[in-house]
Amino acid sequence: MPVLGARAHDYRGDTPDSLFAAISGHGFEAIQLAFPKSFGVSYPVPEAFLEETAEALKKHRLQLAVVGCYIDPALPDKAATRANVEKFIAALQTAKALNAGCVGTETTNLEKAGGDRKKALPVLIDSVKRMAEAAEKIGVNIGIEPVYDHVMHNVDETLEVLEKVGSAKVKIIWDAVNLLSLETAGDQPGFFCFCYEAFRERLIAMHLKDFAFDAMGKKPARPLFEGQLDVKALLSLVKTDANIPILREHAIPERSVREIAAICEILK
Repeated sequence: MPVLGARAHDYRGDTPDSLFAAISGHGFEAIQLAFPKSFGVSYPVPEAFLEETAEALKKHRLQLAVVGCYIDPALPDKAATRANVEKFIAALQTAKALNAGCVGTETTNLEKAGGDRKKALPVLIDSVKRMAEAAEKIGVNIGIEPVYDHVMHNVDETLEVLEKVGSAKVKIIWDAVNLLSLETAGDQPGFFCFCYEAFRERLIAMHLKDFAFDAMGKKPARPLFEGQLDVKALLSLVKTDANIPILREHAIPERSVREIAAICEILK
């Protein structure tokens, strides 16, 4: 059965010890940790704080599945794009020190990327190539997440980026909700199966959250099992894959124990 984890900044804690105690206390066994969001600490993380984090992870028996580094690697401004890539490379050093599964990022919202996907995609590919070169030298995986309204917005483009970058260090973080559109949501079991079969060779982590389409076609978060996500169809695909951590996003701490029990029932 896959390991269940949580996005750390959905929980509160002033220190690694207090934050990880809250997360592990609810039954999670892994985390996605974005240091700037959880602790206000930028990359590269100072050595003393790295040691404190490592000790707390060990104490609370948590796997660091993803170091979160939210960047925009496909901006029209070349200097801004390069600065984002350098930030990501700094996060790779942090992930190496903590033996993390990967450093994860989305790509860039299409509007921020200038609105022209054909122009933005080569910029993204160039950025990921630079990130991959650093990842290969450092010895850390990259987890890149496709999102429907971002530059890398579907299965075909994700596979195109992987092929053109050509690095085994580039993996995929799959957020099923983020890839859904009004068109594909009508057959969630079929769409999820299509995505999983396309991604499974490179899949390094999954995000789990629920949603409900609003009047504008956006997908605001809803409590798990109370939205439009076909949770059973999604989780049934990965129930035998113990190598893929499932990371709860938008967790509501007071609901976590019940949610974990329900997820485990599906994964049996």
